[in-house]
Amino acid sequence: MPGKIDGKKLRIAMPRVPSAVTVVTAAGAEEMGGLTIASFTSVSIDPLLISLNVARQAPMHDLIVGAEHFAVHLLSDEQVPLSDHFAALDGSGQEPFASIAYRLDSHGTPILEDVLAVFYCARYAVYEAGGHALLVGEVLHIEKGVAGRPLVYFDRSYCSIGDVVNATTFAPVKRSSSETP
Repeated sequence: MPGKIDGKKLRIAMPRVPSAVTVVTAAGAEEMGGLTIASFTSVSIDPLLISLNVARQAPMHDLIVGAEHFAVHLLSDEQVPLSDHFAALDGSGQEPFASIAYRLDSHGTPILEDVLAVFYCARYAVYEAGGHALLVGEVLHIEKGVAGRPLVYFDRSYCSIGDVVNATTFAPVKRSSSETP
């Protein structure tokens, strides 16, 4: 195995990992905001935990990581403009929800309308991870939204999921006792 690799190789390889495009929203005492995230994943079923990464330099970092409650919105492949909107927010004070259809949940968290699903979360833990914060949320409620195909980020582009590929039945390979795994 070769020695330590540099970050350039990781930056080249990771865009080849498809990711669901989500918008995370949160509210603080004096502001509310959102951020496009493509690092959303399930962590645990018991308790129900999800995670996402928030870059420390992101304008909404402090708001999202500091909020007691937040929501993760799974976008459809028809919502590229919504993803771009929340990716472009620069923290300059512009109203992030001025032209966006949303409502507030019981915690004051903005909930986007017409998305594929919404995961209502309470902050469970935050871990520092290099230039990012790894935010773990406990899922309190899941709301199924509109029908559609998810928006996916792959190879530095937005994509949609195509046709279903039929899986073949898994047949384990039999090894002789002299073979090592």
